[in-house]
Amino acid sequence: MAEDSSQEKTEQPTAKKLEKSREDGQVPRSKELSMAIMMVLGSAFLLMTGGTIIDDISQMLSSALTIDRALIMDTSLLPSVFLGTLVEGILSVMPFFVLTLILALITPALIGGWLFSTKAIGFKASKLNPLSGLKRMLGTQALMELTKALVKFILVAGIGYLVIASQTDHLLALAQMPLGRAFQEGGKILVWAFFYICLSLLVIAAIDVPYQIYSHTEKLKMSMQDIKDEMKEMEGRPEVKAQVRQRQREMAMGRMLDDVTNADVVITNPQHFAVALVYDQAGSGAPVVLAKGQGEMAARIRELAETESVQILRMPLLARALYFTSEINEEIEEGLFVAVAQVLAYVYQLSSVTPGVPRPLQPNPDVPADFRYNEDGEAI
Repeated sequence: MAEDSSQEKTEQPTAKKLEKSREDGQVPRSKELSMAIMMVLGSAFLLMTGGTIIDDISQMLSSALTIDRALIMDTSLLPSVFLGTLVEGILSVMPFFVLTLILALITPALIGGWLFSTKAIGFKASKLNPLSGLKRMLGTQALMELTKALVKFILVAGIGYLVIASQTDHLLALAQMPLGRAFQEGGKILVWAFFYICLSLLVIAAIDVPYQIYSHTEKLKMSMQDIKDEMKEMEGRPEVKAQVRQRQREMAMGRMLDDVTNADVVITNPQHFAVALVYDQAGSGAPVVLAKGQGEMAARIRELAETESVQILRMPLLARALYFTSEINEEIEEGLFVAVAQVLAYVYQLSSVTPGVPRPLQPNPDVPADFRYNEDGEAI
């Protein structure tokens, strides 16, 4: 039986998957890059300031090894002298420590950026599983780490050997120099050797950075089904969306029915359609549709109109024209202005009729030919 291709993780991770992995503390990181930059810049700093640091340390050692007569006579002064020497030594190397601290904070952000996530340090029972630990030890990641360690050892050892071999004469000459001069020359050789060895770490970093980015992307790859599920989750499950739409329709219908009480007239089909209209006589706009409905909704509009004593008129052609061409809370079409004006004039006359006076005849407004529809919404 063939494996379902939709379950194969062959697709690049989506933006949402990348964001979630970042929230979980999973971003590409290269310890080799951070270490290489810290070591190279640190050794370069020592090359520029190493002479001063070595001079300061030399003077500190010379001073510390010179015992004053007063110290011999009064040993209670020794703690303060030792403390002063310690502070002097710390201040001598403080610039190097500060640079190292700054680089330690900056270099991790070179790939993956800064990240503060409590999930990354949270307890996970899977970390205590010996099988998971064995899998990590024998997995691709462990093999890559072993390869990097071997290459690093070979490079460092090789560079160290070349540096020592190239400086053999200078190292032998140190024995013929005065102590102070030998100390300075030996320190210079040591710092340059350290710098060249640190440069070799850039080779490891150049290999490790692309691998870490590739490995991180491979871990986050998704199957087609994963992408479909994510899209459904983002857009909402169909059944949930249907319920939301139903609820929205119910709320809209409720608001629409509440507006029927403010209508001037309700025009019906008489059974299938009902449209409630209102007109602001003080305004300059056209009549507005407050509510409209078909079938059961039309019946509810008529019931509310009867309850609230809103005039109901049976005008099939005009009711269908208003229903199919107008939207709720919007003005009617210009082509129906005359017909609706006749209806509203009749309604206003009815409201001013006194008892005993004959009612005016209901108008039969003419509906333009291009506004005539049957009950299926088809032009007739």
